[in-house]
Amino acid sequence: MHPQNDPQESSISLILPAWNECEVIVQAIEEADAALRLVSDDYEIIVVDDGSTDGTADLVRACAVEHPAVRLISHNPNQGYGAALRTGFSAAEKELVMFTDADCQFDLTELDRFVLLSKRYDVVCGYRIDRKDTALRCLYSRVYNQMVRILLQTGVRDVDCAMKLFHRDVIRSLTISGNGFLVNSELLTQVNQRGLSLVEVGVSHRLRTEGNSTVSIAHIPRVLTSMARYWWNSVQFPGSATSHSDDKPRIAGTAAPVASTNNILGDRQAGWLQLALLVVAALFLLTNLGYPLIDRDETRYAEIPREMLATGNWVLPQLNFQTYYDKPPLLYWLCAASFKLFGMSESAARLVPALAALATLASTMFFGTRWFGRQIGLFAGGVLMLSVGFAFTSRYLLLDGVLTLMICTSMFAAYESIRGGKVKLGWWLVSAIACGLGFMTKGPVALILWLPPVFAMAWLSEGHAKPRWWHYGIVGGVVALIAMPWLIAVSRQDPDFLMQFFWVHNFGRFAGEFHSQPIWYFVPVLLVAGHPWSFLTIPYARFLFAKKSAAQSQRPLAIGFLLLWTAWCFAFFSCSSCKLPTYVLPAAPALALMVGHYLDQMMRQTQSQTEHWFAIFWSARGATVATCLGGVGFVMFVITMGIDVPSTIYLWAMMWAGMLVMAILLINDRHQSKLAWASSSAAAFLFAIMVMHQMVPAYSRDQTLFGSGSPLERQIAFSMGGLATQSIATRPMATVSHEFSEVPFYLSRSDIPNFDNVRDVKLAEYVRNNPGTLLVIQNRVDQALLRQSMPVGTKIVSLGKRGPGYIVEVTPPIEATKPVSQVAARHTVGVSR
Repeated sequence: MHPQNDPQESSISLILPAWNECEVIVQAIEEADAALRLVSDDYEIIVVDDGSTDGTADLVRACAVEHPAVRLISHNPNQGYGAALRTGFSAAEKELVMFTDADCQFDLTELDRFVLLSKRYDVVCGYRIDRKDTALRCLYSRVYNQMVRILLQTGVRDVDCAMKLFHRDVIRSLTISGNGFLVNSELLTQVNQRGLSLVEVGVSHRLRTEGNSTVSIAHIPRVLTSMARYWWNSVQFPGSATSHSDDKPRIAGTAAPVASTNNILGDRQAGWLQLALLVVAALFLLTNLGYPLIDRDETRYAEIPREMLATGNWVLPQLNFQTYYDKPPLLYWLCAASFKLFGMSESAARLVPALAALATLASTMFFGTRWFGRQIGLFAGGVLMLSVGFAFTSRYLLLDGVLTLMICTSMFAAYESIRGGKVKLGWWLVSAIACGLGFMTKGPVALILWLPPVFAMAWLSEGHAKPRWWHYGIVGGVVALIAMPWLIAVSRQDPDFLMQFFWVHNFGRFAGEFHSQPIWYFVPVLLVAGHPWSFLTIPYARFLFAKKSAAQSQRPLAIGFLLLWTAWCFAFFSCSSCKLPTYVLPAAPALALMVGHYLDQMMRQTQSQTEHWFAIFWSARGATVATCLGGVGFVMFVITMGIDVPSTIYLWAMMWAGMLVMAILLINDRHQSKLAWASSSAAAFLFAIMVMHQMVPAYSRDQTLFGSGSPLERQIAFSMGGLATQSIATRPMATVSHEFSEVPFYLSRSDIPNFDNVRDVKLAEYVRNNPGTLLVIQNRVDQALLRQSMPVGTKIVSLGKRGPGYIVEVTPPIEATKPVSQVAARHTVGVSR
């Protein structure tokens, strides 16, 4: 608020930007001089000639002789509307600074209202009454104003009305970054962000009779582009990595911001805690991995590398010694190498995803430290490790864990490469190599997940490097260099592989040939997989899109990149008809850094506790209660299902019940609120230990057919009249209606064929040629259907049932059999294939 004085005591600078306005510039100056004389005794008219080529500058010089208040400033060459205003504002010397266009479309005799209102407001903004423009241009303006109000929160009805008045100290404090038509939006956005007082006043609009407008439909793409970039950099993510007012600045040449005195943890302390977190994560991930493989994914992804070692063929992936077209071979190679080093075991198989998860955790903390500081890096590591989805998949043999490591490495390195003024080629190459390894893990989805966020970030962000086309060519070339040798080699062994791989198992999956789910499928998946941090969804969304300047200043551009990464991963897989819960795992590191950054905002600023109270207290307590309920529910499920678990399950039951009661009681205790998330994290860690180290192993032992601890071999031997269990390793055997990859894996056999359907005539032929065949059949297949599919008179004896299947001994009538020599010649599936 400025003091109220007599209008005649106010001094005014009027800025007239002009470009090729020779037909109207003299009229504009004369009208301005007459209007200013009525409201002030001390004024100046600054005409900024922006590189005119029609003699505009000469006419202004002539007017200056007749009107001493006129000043001419010339640009050569043309620099743009924003540059003209920036020059005029810098040259203004009077108390009030006003600008209008030099096209005489406004009645300047209405200046008295602006000057009068300036005594009470920092900014006076005009809006056009009864616009005289064409209907099409009015439509453009209406749409543009609506977009600006939504995105930039300017709060005015006619943002581009060229009648605005500022106090000089106000206009000097504002920044015009662009040279185009976005200047009005920039100014009013900053006015709103700084909480300056603003008032609107209606002004008369006149039809332009002389000269030509410089605005056309061709400017729309450029204006929209400028608006999107300005919104991204100045409204949505204007903060620095250390965006708090009390933070010390970044030291030149250092990788991470200097620690703030307002941090909960010191920089060194946070560093030691990061190391401790990695040690705890290693103990969690790398111990107790030796329980039986879980059907169907783990058994499949362990059997394929076992067959690689059995055949010596590391090029063509095979399952049941038939070409497996679904995925590239990197995971299989890693597992096969692990088998070579540590022996054929469950621990050796699961070591691959466990080490990938540990590396993902380490890289998340490393880059979080580089971008935000050690404290946020630590918080992000804790968030990632304790997230339900990440904790559960980190010890499970899947492609997605290795893919997540490659994707996050490529993303982190790409942003590290562009976050300066010049593309850092070393980091760019690291990103390309990781992307190529991601391709070798799961195919072209690695490039699809990488390109849009990196391109969008470089395009949107001011101050970041802009990769050229050849930079993207380098990425494509490196990916091709990594993938092409295998693609060529595998296509030579199986000419159908590339068609099956790219068309059926990539395009076909996207189109919905497998695992089709609705478009909203990943919403509940993310809420469950993100537990306990999903309880921050609503408060974090409010923080991420808050229009208050305090919240905006706490959002650095790195958060914008993480948002692009997460949003694109979610959008792409949501658009795909084929959906499985683990598909969105590559977004987990980005989400962990975003949540870690938000936890830092909540915890370190005591003055913001009222603003963040819901997130600090209620979200944490709600997450703790949900975790305890989940613990009780899991224990009850295991007990009621009759799964054979250690007696400690009852200790877990008592612990979770006690913790649930305590968590409910603590909801009314608002003291020590900053410990609420610490207790919630502890509960989540206990939950992860119970499920992953006790319940999942117990479930796998209960379901496995031939894994360690399974009594099935003894049951079969007993049912077969006390024959030695070694007969399992030599009897003819086949799997039906299911892969049952654990059967050849645990029996170390390479002669067990798989039949997709019990009605397959080849199955009946195999049984006919192999008397006493053992069939492992999926539970859903009724024995009556099996009997109908066998030769008449076939004897079927049930030998046992466990987990997903049951085993029968099938003996056809003697007259239906053939000599054993023919059987061996025609039906043995072995390593020679």
